[in-house]
Amino acid sequence: MSPLQIIGNICVALATLIFLLRLQPLLTDYASKEASNDQWVTPALFVLIPVWLLLMVALLCMTASGGFDWLRLGRPALYALTAAASLALAVVSFVFVALYIRPGFTPRGLYSPVLYLVHFGTVVLVLLSLNQKLAPGIPMHWLRWPWTIFTALSLVACVVLFGYWIARTGAGGVMGIAQRIRHPGPSTGEIFSHISTLDPEKNFEELLRGANRLQSREVREAATARLRSNPKYLEMLAAELETGHVEPAVEFLHGATLTPTEQTRLARPAGKAMQRWVDRIPAPNYTTKENLRRLRRWGDTMFPVLVQKFSGTGVDFAEIVADFEWRFSSK
Repeated sequence: MSPLQIIGNICVALATLIFLLRLQPLLTDYASKEASNDQWVTPALFVLIPVWLLLMVALLCMTASGGFDWLRLGRPALYALTAAASLALAVVSFVFVALYIRPGFTPRGLYSPVLYLVHFGTVVLVLLSLNQKLAPGIPMHWLRWPWTIFTALSLVACVVLFGYWIARTGAGGVMGIAQRIRHPGPSTGEIFSHISTLDPEKNFEELLRGANRLQSREVREAATARLRSNPKYLEMLAAELETGHVEPAVEFLHGATLTPTEQTRLARPAGKAMQRWVDRIPAPNYTTKENLRRLRRWGDTMFPVLVQKFSGTGVDFAEIVADFEWRFSSK
């Protein structure tokens, strides 16, 4: 093998390993969550940037070996076009990661195939181009033209959208993105400091959200301790379960270690919260299958734990669980 083949093949192999070992677990992790913030952005960038830098090097090796000579452009122009195309595909990959993690009411199945096709289409194109002697007789046009057309459309879309965005936001928008990448979020110490400033009565719901399962163990413990410092903690939590926002209160119960007093006081409000949540499950014709699957995952995660935690309180959750199962059995 020539040096170009060796470098290109190594870059393709490393990019694929990072894609499978880092990006796929990230997508799987967020598939079970309802992301309500942008905490996923920095982890996604830390995966996509090395993947597409490696694929850019592999595509440049392919360009140097004549893989794009059929475009009938000079080598300098081909190198510049290859680098720009790699950046455009990286942006497209990031957009589809965003759509996958925060799909709204659209099914995730629309987005994950594109991510795989973009990555593995590029990988196969590079491998076949650099290793033609290892796979003689395999026609390239069946992959070359679809990949080129998709990449060209991606490049044009990126240029148009980025130009429009720059025209609207100016240099401040670019600096804002750079600042967010450099400082993706508050440190653990800053979070602790913020929690200590929250009033356990006035900021009750914010503290509940700080104690949910998406936060680190240390943050959950700090938020829980702050909540329990409120003399009205049990009454406010019971009221939140019975009439307030169901998800933060139930997720708090899911993650918290409850005392016997808390178990006795909160068992019936927890049952009411579970029933309220079940009653809000939409009919199939008013939502998507993806949203129903998300609701089913949430209920399957929360309900068994709550039933177990309140098992010795004398409150019967059997009808609520049966109602939950029945509502999904016909969907």
